[in-house]
Amino acid sequence: MKTTLQIRSIVNVLGKLVVIEAVMMLVPLVICLIYGENDWKSFALASMTALFAGGIAAYATQGQKPLIKTREGFVITALIWIVYGLFGMIPYMLCDRPLSLTDAMFETISGFTTTGVSSIMDVDVYSHGILFWRALTQWIGGLGIILFLLALMPELNKSAGISMYYAESSGITHDKLHPRIRQTVLSLWKIYIVVTAVSIILLWIGPMTLFDSVCQSFAAIATGGFSTHNEGISFWKSNYVYSVLILVMTVGGINFMVIYSAWTMGIKRLISNDVTKIFFMVLITSYFLLVVSILLRGYDFNIDNCLFIPLFHVVSAITSTGFSISEAENWGQFSLFLTIMLMLCGSCAGSTAGGIKIDRLIVMCRNLKNEIKKSVFPKRIYVVNLNGTFLQSSLISRVSAFVSLYIIIVLVSAAIITLYGYSFSDSIFMASSCIGCNGLGYGATGINSSYALLQDSIKWLLTTTMIIGRLELFTFISLLLPSFWKK
Repeated sequence: MKTTLQIRSIVNVLGKLVVIEAVMMLVPLVICLIYGENDWKSFALASMTALFAGGIAAYATQGQKPLIKTREGFVITALIWIVYGLFGMIPYMLCDRPLSLTDAMFETISGFTTTGVSSIMDVDVYSHGILFWRALTQWIGGLGIILFLLALMPELNKSAGISMYYAESSGITHDKLHPRIRQTVLSLWKIYIVVTAVSIILLWIGPMTLFDSVCQSFAAIATGGFSTHNEGISFWKSNYVYSVLILVMTVGGINFMVIYSAWTMGIKRLISNDVTKIFFMVLITSYFLLVVSILLRGYDFNIDNCLFIPLFHVVSAITSTGFSISEAENWGQFSLFLTIMLMLCGSCAGSTAGGIKIDRLIVMCRNLKNEIKKSVFPKRIYVVNLNGTFLQSSLISRVSAFVSLYIIIVLVSAAIITLYGYSFSDSIFMASSCIGCNGLGYGATGINSSYALLQDSIKWLLTTTMIIGRLELFTFISLLLPSFWKK
């Protein structure tokens, strides 16, 4: 099949991106040396392998300016998550407590997609270098690998960078970027880094060590969920820690372009945003519903049961952070139902969170309202408005298609998992958690069990759903169309 895809340009860009990953691996290598851990060798070998492979690919295709258009942007954006996973899993396979190929790939993709589900049974026994690599992959993947790489590769400015950004970024519409895309990207990263730094300081002055505060901050702002202890955030038994992480996760659930606008043009840009307001309304309503259900189950009325723990759980679920707490599994079926709904919902488009996104749900609800009105007043014309913008019918159809496809993938994935003997609730929870890049566990994957105990075939299924969910479905699905590859 003949194609006009610029294969050399795709290989060239991918090669350069792999070289960047090789450099990233030097950071956990240094961490291992600081703590006197033997795992530095695994990072050294992984870094050299990535450097060699990426260098060869970039060198063999040099001599021409990268020609990256929409289709090339889609291919690079989809492949980079897989390629980064292939090289990123090497340290897990070569460390003192090596993982199998399946578990290593599962852990790496879970990190880069900020899902936060883990194939490691005993986190506490692993080296600081491995734990830091888990946290770093989440932090890099938080704003998106492409957004990270656009900041480092000036040659991807303008059309090349924009096509890749649109292929990866979430949302029903895309906020206009600065004509010099790199300037906007760097501004977003400044915000991301500042919030991360503030979180690290706040956690460090609390009960955490510097290392733990860095790793937990990386996971919270990226809405990832990897922790450095088997007990997760419950390890510290601190309402102060809950409070800091609630704030950081909430920031991670807001559209970073809106935060950027608020930073440059005033806080009113944030307060007046329709999606942000509804995001907080959903969050607060869900919190109160959960508290009521907890009290109805006979729990004592105290600050833990009625404030910190349920609020932490709700924020962790809706922002797809996936920090788990042991108390949640004892709250009953309504809590399970609410958690699944929050995982499917997700936060704002353009945030570091997964899920369908509140933006799309707003459009669906407003379009449904219009359809009901049309049945009564068929001659009237109704439009869907979002943040002062009237959406075209083609965009509304795209939103409907996205939500339908999202639910279908969840149901099909859950159906496949039930074939292995898991209950329907466990299967739905796994599928919803992974496609939404959430990471929460329940039942067969909950506090008393682990994703590590799943069969390898289920892990590969969930690994695929993580990538599909992180790429916002259409980018990945479009690559399966024969017409995409034709001339």
